[in-house]
Amino acid sequence: MRKSSFFPRLALVNLLRNSRYYGPYLLSCGGTASMFYILRYLTESDIVASVRGAGYLQSLMYLGCIVVALFSAVLLLYANSFVMKRRQRELGLYNILGLEKRHIALLCLWEALYCALAAIAGGIAAGILFSKLTLLLLLQLSRLPVEFGFEISVSAIFSTVALFAALFALTLVCNLVRIGRARPVELLHSESAGEREPRTKRLLVVFGLLTLGGGYFLSWKVRQPTEALALFFLAVVLVMIGTYCLFTAGSVAVLKALRSNPGYYYQTRHFTAVAGLLHRMKQNAVGLANICILSTMVLVTVSTTVTLYLSCEETLDQMYPYDIQVAQRLTGYDENVELPVSGDVLDQVEEILAASGRTASHFGWLNLVEGQCWYSGNTLQWETGPEVRLRLVTEEDYIRCTGLEAQLEADQVLVYTQGLDLPDTFYIGSLPFHVAQRLEADLPVNGNTLVSSEVSWVTLVVSGRSVLEDVMAQPSGDHFSEEFLIQMNLDGTEEEKLDLSWELLGGISGEGITVNSRQDNTATLYTMYGGFLFLGVFLGLLFLLATALIIYYKQISEGYEDQRRYQIMQQVGMSRKEVKRAINKQILLVFFLPLLMAALHMVFAFEIICNMLLVFGMVNRLLFFGCTAVTFLIFAAAYVVVYRITARTYYRLVEA
Repeated sequence: MRKSSFFPRLALVNLLRNSRYYGPYLLSCGGTASMFYILRYLTESDIVASVRGAGYLQSLMYLGCIVVALFSAVLLLYANSFVMKRRQRELGLYNILGLEKRHIALLCLWEALYCALAAIAGGIAAGILFSKLTLLLLLQLSRLPVEFGFEISVSAIFSTVALFAALFALTLVCNLVRIGRARPVELLHSESAGEREPRTKRLLVVFGLLTLGGGYFLSWKVRQPTEALALFFLAVVLVMIGTYCLFTAGSVAVLKALRSNPGYYYQTRHFTAVAGLLHRMKQNAVGLANICILSTMVLVTVSTTVTLYLSCEETLDQMYPYDIQVAQRLTGYDENVELPVSGDVLDQVEEILAASGRTASHFGWLNLVEGQCWYSGNTLQWETGPEVRLRLVTEEDYIRCTGLEAQLEADQVLVYTQGLDLPDTFYIGSLPFHVAQRLEADLPVNGNTLVSSEVSWVTLVVSGRSVLEDVMAQPSGDHFSEEFLIQMNLDGTEEEKLDLSWELLGGISGEGITVNSRQDNTATLYTMYGGFLFLGVFLGLLFLLATALIIYYKQISEGYEDQRRYQIMQQVGMSRKEVKRAINKQILLVFFLPLLMAALHMVFAFEIICNMLLVFGMVNRLLFFGCTAVTFLIFAAAYVVVYRITARTYYRLVEA
């Protein structure tokens, strides 16, 4: 054999011989490479760029690219660290047999080159193969027209090659530094080196409890949507810190407490499991914390995006109760602009509707007065206090708009409130009002997004036009503006309704007029929420892949370490059945503890996530609870499958 081909051939043989380590490693690298290519392809796709709402989709895909790139770096470094740790004895043996460190470095270079070629080429090939399928899925979720054709993004290929080549180069540098610092004897005996019993770090336990409790407190304390958005990431950081601290220090404290209980500890099924976990917890803790955090990320991303997508129709019903709404600004507009008369706009809308040949199942109009004020005592005024958005409509318009009866005196009102409790008697400035009835629902007005605001809302139905004018005549009444609204539901297809909205937009003359179409906004909303769901499921699969990889490597590592220990136990008198029972107890405790912790994180995150979802108009908490529960059950089932597959590998190693 020629010297020039020795190291390439040896590197290839090593990869094949260590396929138990390198197989999952290469699959993970290839999987993340294919995911990155697909997301880059979607950002560059001409089909995505041409659809309605392309800006939303491309921004989401760019965000996904960043997340996958960062996560790929962490995942590759972790997997490489594990593989090299398992191969330290092999590399030390090469050194003792005569290979210099530069030769071992050359061997590592060839191994890294083979891995990079296999992972990048396989990842890009899989990405190209599934790119069209993912594009069709994205378009289907976004309710966009499906276009046929096949594209290969050259720029996405270059980006993928550049990113993963850099990551493999980084892993190679880390390996060379580790080999350069290590002594051959240390490498040779690395696997037999025992781990000292970790010390109980009480301060770290207290710090972990405080940070975790702080994160939980922030999650339950938040009540306003914008506050939830601001504090969510702080709560996430605190929970992550607390999780790592409790797994590293808290688990040791619990295990030592169990050991100090003779009645519990000195039993065959408990002694082995507790002793084994205690001496291994230092290396276990970080892995278990990683599994817990990744499991929580899967649950959060999938459950929230599924909830948003399933709530699309409910959100549309809330924000756009009518097919079309024409709004004309009457006051609070630029005084130099001549505004059309309400009657003129109404006539124009009726003419366009008649000319289109379409009929309206509902056709109504009303004058709506909106203003900003502050609440203090029992008075809505213009000085200090909690901010309130005030909305007023006459009894006549209310009846026409809702079809409900109302008979009000001059000082009586119908009241709907959001975030504010008004007494039965209150004032607007100096004007007294008495509550005749409290409404259970707000006025059906397009663009109603009250729930997404921190500001309280009050809607009042007053007896007549004169009362509206009296309110607007109050000091600081310039805070009010008035709009004339025309609302209609149409017969016909969704396309016909959308066409009419465009006809109205182009056919009505005058300033201060807007046309709002449910059908038009439906397309935008589904594009945005469909993109959210696609990215959520995509990242959920990535986090699940990482979780499975960590669990697999953990089982493999502990299987090799426990081979000799369990052989000795059987030699000193433990039966095979007792050994297996001790193994089961240890594995179940270690691997299902992160899942239970992730479930606890989701329980405390429920409130803050619900408030964050209010920003998107999602008010159905029961829907979010159901989606979270189903997501957890599906993830738990996948977790059990991964556990069983990896546990089988562990048993084979131990029994060998």
